Amino acid sequence: MASPAPATDLWWSATVRGEVDPDWHRLESAAQIADLVHALTDPRDKLILEDEPPTRYAQIMLLGDGLFMVEIAKRFEGRGAYNWRIGRGRAADEAANDPQDLVQFLQELTAAETIEVLVSWAQGHGLPLPYGAALRTYGTPPDPGLGV
Repeated sequence: MASPAPATDLWWSATVRGEVDPDWHRLESAAQIADLVHALTDPRDKLILEDEPPTRYAQIMLLGDGLFMVEIAKRFEGRGAYNWRIGRGRAADEAANDPQDLVQFLQELTAAETIEVLVSWAQGHGLPLPYGAALRTYGTPPDPGLGV
């Protein structure tokens, strides 16, 4: 059975074992996300997924010991962005989300959790239960209550 396609065309780029791939590759299916996550083996390896033109993106980084930091974001051209750092449970909504802050324990996701979150995001769904997300805004994006 074919894997469901992403909600929009997505493209990916990765840094694996310290080697930056300068090219962007089309994500063939949501199932490909598992292969991309499992390809990250060195701490600080990272994966970026985004649509074209870039309005939404996800980035993950391998922290070590099989744990990942996951962030998803929504961009507003010329205005700013919402960036959510994903974690487990309701407490993740109140956790730190600053580039200078260390990732908190509840924001350290396993490969399976990382794949679950990314596949749901890629297919256009919200966060699966039981995950939460700490919001950080950049610039002046529109008020989230406006449904933009």
